[in-house]
Amino acid sequence: MFILKSSLLTLLILFSAVHNLKAEESISTWNLVKNKEGIKVYTRTLANSDYKEFKGVMTLEAKLDTLLKFINNAEHCPDWQYKCLKMLILSDGYLYKLSNLPWPLSDRYTVMQSQGHFNQEQNSYTLSLKNIPRNQLPQHILQQLPAELDTVQMRTSDGYWHFQLNHTAAILITHQMHGDPAGSLPANLANLGVTNAAYITLSKLREQLSGK
Repeated sequence: MFILKSSLLTLLILFSAVHNLKAEESISTWNLVKNKEGIKVYTRTLANSDYKEFKGVMTLEAKLDTLLKFINNAEHCPDWQYKCLKMLILSDGYLYKLSNLPWPLSDRYTVMQSQGHFNQEQNSYTLSLKNIPRNQLPQHILQQLPAELDTVQMRTSDGYWHFQLNHTAAILITHQMHGDPAGSLPANLANLGVTNAAYITLSKLREQLSGK
């Protein structure tokens, strides 16, 4: 009986190791696709998704509270976030963002739950974002949403903002997102905009906060 249990345990360990190895292999390494004016943009493919994930990195001389106040201000969204038409701040950390897509495609929206966390040991702040499907939203959040009309909710729109504070005035900003637009938007077309989504967003953020 002891030998049988040991064999089963060994098989479970081997299976877990193989499963984890396959999961790691299914996520490609980051590929630097743009390095311009102090902004680096990386993309990679993920398991079970035809849509690429992006990561944009830059440094910016600004105060953390100024950055967070600006990013969390819904009125500013069209001024700097890529393709943003409108943003609404909902209750309980939820936000709604509507993004423009060219005709004849329908505009896309996300309902993301945001959560901020300051890591005192690493002296960093992370604002995580996760898209919640409309049919999984609490009733009081649904009541705050605009009518869908001819818009389509993205299947996923998940990622984060990470602000690494240093002893200098410069903050290292990392913005990472993965989205699945759902509907009939082809992956090859959507992936063309991934680099722009990262670069333009960070570039305009820097432009808006210059000197603040």
